[in-house]
Amino acid sequence: MWNKPENMEYLKNCSRDVMVMGRANVDMYVANPGESLETSKFFEKSVGGSAANIAVGLARLGRKVDFLGLVSEDQFGRYVEHFLKDNGIGTEFLNRDDSGSLTSLAFAERQEVDSQVLFYRNGTSDLKIDVADIPVHEFLNTAVLVVTGTGLSASPSREATLYAMETAAAAGTKVVLDLDWRVSAWDSARTAGLVYRMAAEKSDIILGTRDEFEILLNSMPSPDVMSDREMADYFLSGQSELVIVKRSSNGSSAYAKDDATWKAGIYPVDVKKNYGAGDAFAAALIHGLLTGIEPDEAMRWGAGAAGIVVSDTACAASSPTMSELETFIESIEEKF
Repeated sequence: MWNKPENMEYLKNCSRDVMVMGRANVDMYVANPGESLETSKFFEKSVGGSAANIAVGLARLGRKVDFLGLVSEDQFGRYVEHFLKDNGIGTEFLNRDDSGSLTSLAFAERQEVDSQVLFYRNGTSDLKIDVADIPVHEFLNTAVLVVTGTGLSASPSREATLYAMETAAAAGTKVVLDLDWRVSAWDSARTAGLVYRMAAEKSDIILGTRDEFEILLNSMPSPDVMSDREMADYFLSGQSELVIVKRSSNGSSAYAKDDATWKAGIYPVDVKKNYGAGDAFAAALIHGLLTGIEPDEAMRWGAGAAGIVVSDTACAASSPTMSELETFIESIEEKF
């Protein structure tokens, strides 16, 4: 586990806490919460994408973070780069592509339930990242590499992501895989399951919802009848040290070898949009594990960050600082 003394000493000796690899896009939110995409005349621009959200979340919590990815050589690509820089994230490894690819767009509603998100991802830049773009030597100074499932959905990003995971592990860097399943990104659930399992074999921590884990095990007999513990044990028999299964309102569970199990609930909030929680959870969880706390406490931090983000109007831009996270958790727990 990460919080063993020998592991914590290694992490402290790294000059970079986290490198996050994957998708950074432009989010366009309906200006007035409650309006639909059909009726809204005005939109508010921000930066989103699972990897970008996690990176901003970690940076705001005080971690030294670099972003590894590809954006377009245009106004939107430069906007994403400036946003990440403004949030304290290193962009040395965020390259611009001038081949005609585009930084993807996400148009999003702000509804309490069933917020619709419309993605424009034809010829998207983030999926153009190649093996040659991976700064292999940098992993020697990196404690954690975080990758998300979207980067595995198409070539050449798929091969680049797997290569980054493999070379990071060889350098001693801890590898976190956030499954981040999106049906529109994949040709089929069966293909996703096969690729996800290849990535899982190279991961120290695997994080996802129960539904995402069932996609991961799609070609196995009846994954829907396996318990969360049985699913976790399948991956813990290999390289993985920790498997975290999220069950929405039922909280989350963390599983390690030797039957070790931790559980955490959620924090009730007034929801303004029902997305962004997973990325906020991942950022605070990883920050907690790097701090050395137990997985149940790290998941509580994750639940707190998730609650803050869904009760606000944006994703990356709503990520809390550590002080804001502690204040939020204390205020909620005082009521119960």
